[in-house]
Amino acid sequence: MKPTNLFNGDSIKDSIHLDFGAGFQPRNPFNCETVITVDLFSMNNDSNRIVINHGDSLPFEDNKFNSISGFDVLEHLSREPNKRVNDFIFYMNELNRVLKRGGVAVFVFPSFPNLDAFSDPTHINFITKETLNYFLNVNPKEPYSGITTTYSLIVNKKLRLYKYWVGTESILQSKLSLRRRLSLFKREVMRFILPQHRIWLLRKI
Repeated sequence: MKPTNLFNGDSIKDSIHLDFGAGFQPRNPFNCETVITVDLFSMNNDSNRIVINHGDSLPFEDNKFNSISGFDVLEHLSREPNKRVNDFIFYMNELNRVLKRGGVAVFVFPSFPNLDAFSDPTHINFITKETLNYFLNVNPKEPYSGITTTYSLIVNKKLRLYKYWVGTESILQSKLSLRRRLSLFKREVMRFILPQHRIWLLRKI
């Protein structure tokens, strides 16, 4: 299951990727030529980052991106209602809107009922295997609770190859202490044996 093999849009050379909630480490899982990042704060070394306020619409036209990603961000989107719909539904709708038809979306997040989903006090949205069903609307004339996404399913499963998709600190770095290397190695092994995260791979239809 290689990211580049899932790319289905323009050629890689001319492709553009959106990383939503990029944090300190923007991702480009499909090896697109251009990466645009969106977050709530700026980074001095990220010239392609767009900063938005909480609850803002994404400042892009429809069908702009060949692919999108959201790593460890969905769990931070509240389900509390606001003047539109809750943040979780709102941004799933927005990401679907700016994705080209045939484009691929990848989301990775700590999944209920695993410990990682609850241990971080900033996690306010707990996501199960069945949550995705609400974003796979089979009847777009009657969307569920304001959901307007048009995704088809590629993959919805526990993520054992976390480092392959998300990337983590390499245990081979010379600056790391032996204790840190052992800690990282243990984390990678445990993520494989008892995966805490789930991956959604979706295609816009």
